[in-house]
Amino acid sequence: MLYTELTSPELGRTAPGAIAVLPLAAVEQHGDHLPVVTDTAIATEFARLAEAAMPEQIVLLPTLWVGSSHHHLGFPGTLSISSETYVRVVRDLVECLIATGFRRIFLLNGHGGNQTPFAEALFRLGQDRQDLWVVAQSYWKLAAKEMAAANFMQTPALSHACEYETSLMLALREDWVKMNLAKGNGPSLGSAFYDRQNYEPSRVVVSETFKQMTPNGAMGSPELGTAVKGRKLFETISPVIIEFLREFSTWPLPNRIKENSSPKASTP
Repeated sequence: MLYTELTSPELGRTAPGAIAVLPLAAVEQHGDHLPVVTDTAIATEFARLAEAAMPEQIVLLPTLWVGSSHHHLGFPGTLSISSETYVRVVRDLVECLIATGFRRIFLLNGHGGNQTPFAEALFRLGQDRQDLWVVAQSYWKLAAKEMAAANFMQTPALSHACEYETSLMLALREDWVKMNLAKGNGPSLGSAFYDRQNYEPSRVVVSETFKQMTPNGAMGSPELGTAVKGRKLFETISPVIIEFLREFSTWPLPNRIKENSSPKASTP
């Protein structure tokens, strides 16, 4: 079901027994070869495939296309809101869904810069409501195990405008991709603790903009991307998202935690 095609009374009747799926994404630079809509296009497609597999259980919202992308502002085309604003926007949208009656809400993320603020939004929501489920995850983290086992990819992990995103976009909209301009691999620090490419988990948190990390805004090896790899990635990742959502639909709703009353003084 598509949220925008339902009437207000229909949403009110449907919400308590359905999963609201809100894709999170961004409009930002993706190197010289990918369009700025890349994250939005990919997240929207994964969400669409999930809704198509579970049309009676999922209510799919329009993708939140603006993200927390200030670290990409060194390149033209990036649209961003601050992380503080992003936390507030996500909280407000989720609270609207709760007011409509949804008790299972999933935020499917397609942009790395959203991960810290959406985690903060969920933390804050969790302090206010304990009688429902609000869950969020990036598609590449949800399917990390399956992607790591994908022996058809030549680089070890998704980064930005890389082999993975380039392949996904080639499978989705090949006419939007300029493969003759595909080039990545920003300079490496040679550090055992910090991997700019995200091929290995960094052991420290570093504050760097993309302008510092890469001269053209792309990472990894986008020149290795192909439409065949992209289709295989969709076939690898989509079933994991759907598997999670099927399980999520069965999670029993938690009970609201009651505030403890002040203990009575014991009688000596």
